[in-house]
Amino acid sequence: MLISRISIIISLIGIYIAISIQYNLFDEYQTATGKTQALYGIKHLMQLDYIFIGITSFILSVISIFKKENLKTIILTLGLSISAILLLVLEVWKLFL
Repeated sequence: MLISRISIIISLIGIYIAISIQYNLFDEYQTATGKTQALYGIKHLMQLDYIFIGITSFILSVISIFKKENLKTIILTLGLSISAILLLVLEVWKLFL
């Protein structure tokens, strides 16, 4: 159960970081000029360094499967870790435009 709790905490931290990064990208995009807006995808690529947080949480979720922890907790940890990864990979900030 300890590994699942650690995975949940890491996932929540990753989701918080991903949301704050997406909000900052959106905010900076609004104030950017035309040329900067055209090359804004490169700035998004620089933010992918934080994906290791979601991957770490996913690995801990897989370890908790092998340790045969509670099934509901495993599903929660897998969902949170995948959400943390997807929030960083997908360009969610474009939905705010």
